[in-house]
Amino acid sequence: MLSEQEKKKIFNKAMYVLEKVGIEIKHGEALELLQEAGAKVEDQRVYLKPYHVEEALTSAPKYVPIYDRNGELALELGSAENYFGPGSDNPSTLDLDTGKRRQSKLADVKNFSLLVDALPNMDFLMSMALPQDVPPELADLYQFRTMTVNNSKPFVFTSADNRNTVELFEMAAAVVGNRDVLEDKPFFIQYTEPTSPLVGSEDALGRLLLSAEYGVPATYTSGTLPGASSPATPAGTVVMSLAEELSGVVLSQFKRPGAPVIIGGAASPMDMKTAGASYGLPAAILIDRALSEVSKYLDMPVFSEAGFSDSKLIDGQQAMEASISITEMARSEADLIHDVGYLESGQTGSLESVVIGNEIVGYIRRLQEGINLNEDHLALEALKRVGPGGGFLTDQSTMNTFKDLYQPELLDRSSYDSWKEKGGKNFRERARVKAKKLLDEHEPIPLSENKVQNMDEIIEEEESKIG
Repeated sequence: MLSEQEKKKIFNKAMYVLEKVGIEIKHGEALELLQEAGAKVEDQRVYLKPYHVEEALTSAPKYVPIYDRNGELALELGSAENYFGPGSDNPSTLDLDTGKRRQSKLADVKNFSLLVDALPNMDFLMSMALPQDVPPELADLYQFRTMTVNNSKPFVFTSADNRNTVELFEMAAAVVGNRDVLEDKPFFIQYTEPTSPLVGSEDALGRLLLSAEYGVPATYTSGTLPGASSPATPAGTVVMSLAEELSGVVLSQFKRPGAPVIIGGAASPMDMKTAGASYGLPAAILIDRALSEVSKYLDMPVFSEAGFSDSKLIDGQQAMEASISITEMARSEADLIHDVGYLESGQTGSLESVVIGNEIVGYIRRLQEGINLNEDHLALEALKRVGPGGGFLTDQSTMNTFKDLYQPELLDRSSYDSWKEKGGKNFRERARVKAKKLLDEHEPIPLSENKVQNMDEIIEEEESKIG
């Protein structure tokens, strides 16, 4: 989408913002690190020189491997691959049985975890649900335990603030054995983000610096509301977001050179008709694509978004918006692409929507594979055998290669009569049936009892502190 010259222009404008406008830093240790490095500090406003950013970009890893819970390499950030997964922390969930919107529960975190573990095109997990039936002070600990027990894929984890980050990292270390193993083979990424416009909060920077200390990869990606928390124009939002994120790269490298950090970011422009955030506006995808491309220009791993909808339920709008965003971001160079399954602009999660997103990703991945041009697929021998006026249905070449045509699971291509005989189910109903089947039948790789007990002991200790 952007030329090399345009990427360079955006980067230079972000450097200008860091040097002339500055970033407000609300974290004591972060301010000390910046002062020691020679940055100009006025109260909490910090001004970074271009060499601060350039040195940090040289130090930050270009390649970040992420492992699954069992220590097997699962994601290679900084490669040419797109990885897809759901989003996090929806306060509401569409109930799979009733289809009604209700408050999210811890059981929903479990269901989303099991579903993602079972779906082949979901490469990583996020919680999708913010449980309302557990103490809010400990919700992130409950989420982490539930996700780890019910899913063996890597996950991206976010928490409300920094109060439990040490406990989360200690739970993760208990799962893999110890801190050294966690650093060597991290199975999760800590999500944190600046506060737009141009503020690094105490909580966000606390998570970022602690991630660097533990050697756990961290995102530091802007989540803007263009027209409110960032400029209304895509270009202005991209420049501001990049400046925010680069300040995080600088801080992570000042804390620990070589600390893995991921940038990129996403936007939900304000719909001026409703004053609400919109994931589905074209401007959102333009901003996401641009941030992805500029981040890759800087040789940084990228976190972005797709597969979402502003719709309140599973309908044509949901299918349209999810399909367009997944298609566009699959064409980008983003590594981690989250929010598959989001409804209501990130307020509601849906198991059916995740299943549909998995189907879309599979379809797009088949398109990305292109046309196979090996000798069997060029089919010259088959053409000789069949000849003019013949038929290929009974030729062995068809049996050998027909699966290359791709067979989706949810899309119905039967005749009308066959469709009616099978129950006449619409797209959402078929997605619901598949979700229920996977939840009933899928068994995740079990986590040993002593590792679960280690996590439970940490949670029990924190429970005792709040009574």
